[in-house]
Amino acid sequence: MSFFLRKIKTINYSFVMGRFSKKIGDHFQYFPIETWQDELKLGKKFGFDSVEWIISDYSNPIFNTKNFLNIQKELKTCDMKISSVALDFIMNEPLYSIKLNNLKWITKKILQLQKKINIPRITIPIEESCRYKNKKQKTKTLNNLYFLLNQLSNKSNISIETDLNFGELLTIFNNKKFSKLGLLIDIGNFRASGKNLEKFLINFKDKIHGIHIKYRDKNYGKTKKLPRKFEELSILKKHFKNLQNIQDITFQTFRSNNNFLSDMKENIKKFDEIFGK
Repeated sequence: MSFFLRKIKTINYSFVMGRFSKKIGDHFQYFPIETWQDELKLGKKFGFDSVEWIISDYSNPIFNTKNFLNIQKELKTCDMKISSVALDFIMNEPLYSIKLNNLKWITKKILQLQKKINIPRITIPIEESCRYKNKKQKTKTLNNLYFLLNQLSNKSNISIETDLNFGELLTIFNNKKFSKLGLLIDIGNFRASGKNLEKFLINFKDKIHGIHIKYRDKNYGKTKKLPRKFEELSILKKHFKNLQNIQDITFQTFRSNNNFLSDMKENIKKFDEIFGK
């Protein structure tokens, strides 16, 4: 059973871990340590074929050998795969301030993980609380970004999720050091910030490796369920065929604390009304 009317066979349809669980404490996006197995089963039931595995802190179960074997077993049982690994912990420990030992530790763990399982894409955030604000922070951020790219890009595509302006992002991509670097586009965040989504889709079409599906009100408003009319999703559909290196469409959609199943069903329905036709 799938709630999707039609899916593009060449890409992964994924959801961000945590969309099928209640929030963790006061966090709406945090690794659901008690319910991740249930999320894989629900994801498959709803028609997803993969999951964005989020690393919220250094104690993620995927880093433990015994837990990893269990994760691998559950993925196989549910006929699911990992489409991407998101280094969400960087939101609270930005690349410009992360301690070197922590950076080396997480790199070592992911390198070990890459030997055990296919990870098509890894996302590194440079946005909001972890976006650089001055020249010193920029230098440190880009140096650490290059370190991660150099270490991890042999077996996974490395993408940044960012709210940097167009010119700043263009400068990074024009730097030969970052020739392998890709981009994750969150269409809800583009709407919230007022940035020109079409401009980014056209100019960075070969760099875009992933899409986050989400709806937010303008002027950095709240995340809400997908509406019937969603301009940014229509713009994405218009240009999607030109995104030759796209690997996944990932739902980071609104979910309430108690009605997350019906929320996801409604979000997929609204997505299909625009994108699935």
